[in-house]
Amino acid sequence: MTFIDFTYSMNTIPTIENFSIFLKEKKGKISPETFADEFGKIRKHYLASRQSDTFCLEADILASKMIEENNIDFAGIILSSLCKITQFIPEQLENFALKGLHVARINKDPIHIMARLNDLRKLYFRRPEKLYEYVQVLYQQEKCLKELTRNYDNSVKSFHTLARNAAPQRDYKLMLAHVQTEIGKITKRKHPLDAKSKLISAREIFNTRGYQKNVAYIDMLLNEIEKCYNS
Repeated sequence: MTFIDFTYSMNTIPTIENFSIFLKEKKGKISPETFADEFGKIRKHYLASRQSDTFCLEADILASKMIEENNIDFAGIILSSLCKITQFIPEQLENFALKGLHVARINKDPIHIMARLNDLRKLYFRRPEKLYEYVQVLYQQEKCLKELTRNYDNSVKSFHTLARNAAPQRDYKLMLAHVQTEIGKITKRKHPLDAKSKLISAREIFNTRGYQKNVAYIDMLLNEIEKCYNS
């Protein structure tokens, strides 16, 4: 397939509407690199014009259209951008992160799955009314990180990004330990045996790295579990 690079002419306003028209005309002949570059120019134009709300609304519609047309990579580029723009706007970020999570799962891209789960985790953290959602995100992160660390090379191959490289495998292993610690802390009373298993797994990772403060904290949680379980 021959990819066609697109650059706006002097008379073309960099809007999502005009870009949508171009995409329709050149369907299947635009590289992800070109799409990301041109979409970045459009975003810059809207933000410079103080039209961030309009941009988010129109970009969201375009992302939905890309999903319908099975242009999953393009949808992922849009939604990743929207998550960055709305990182301090909880209501909008939740919507875009959930959609981005859906797209990452279609792409079987665990690294982007983790990115979107991290967005959701930050949203739900320390919000009592969102405790259930927070715990569910933690469990999803644990599952994703286990897959990432177990099949790191394949995960990197399925990483659909143009901007940066994947983190080293050891970093994801450390993330797993932190997530398991958090799950253990939250669930130690309702599910002590499962919490204990996760804490022991996290302790092993931290101990291997020499993170003795984390090890001591986990030992404290394990002692609490033992006291409750034996009382």
